[in-house]
Amino acid sequence: MKGVNSHSAVIANVKMTSTKQIIILTLTILVASCGSRTDKKNFEHNYSKYWDKFTDQELIDTLFSDTLNVGPDTEGGWTTREFYINTTKELIADLQNDKNKIDSLYPMAAFDELTIKKLPFGFKKTFTNEQTTKFLEIINDPVSFDWAETTYEPEFQVDFFKNSTVVATLTIGADKSIIKTNIDWPDFKKFKFGRLKAERYNDLTKLLNDVGQ
Repeated sequence: MKGVNSHSAVIANVKMTSTKQIIILTLTILVASCGSRTDKKNFEHNYSKYWDKFTDQELIDTLFSDTLNVGPDTEGGWTTREFYINTTKELIADLQNDKNKIDSLYPMAAFDELTIKKLPFGFKKTFTNEQTTKFLEIINDPVSFDWAETTYEPEFQVDFFKNSTVVATLTIGADKSIIKTNIDWPDFKKFKFGRLKAERYNDLTKLLNDVGQ
């Protein structure tokens, strides 16, 4: 009888030990998982900003040169050019006010991860830190954009995450030539109306191909 009781006790101890090991292993995995999410470093805007690339006068001259691509050789051209001249003045005032202010650059919030997915049901791809740097250098330079306007259907969605929570979103469409934010002109002016110039369009297309989109 003693042998049976002893054997039962051994089995019970083994089961208890196994249960404890499973619990400890589970807790270890959970702690490691939580730690990996919270330990992510915020992205740092270590790229050339528009205030690094241009003097104030160079920026003004470059932005105003875009107005030469509209009017007066079209119907209502003078009115169109006047509109873009006034709009450019608004943009320049905004850029001068935001000079050297990192929090004025998109996404205007701290983030630790950048992803993109093809709409409506594409798989999410994550940017590397280097790809994130290139992406933000393109979109946060107002000289990357011209004043063209067009309607478009969003083809890609780009999400900025902080601790696994989306803090900002933008969409890309028209064969990757237009970028739109939820906060659009006139509340957010640095993208103009969202149309990329040819050179920057090529840069973005290459980058997104590298990301896998």
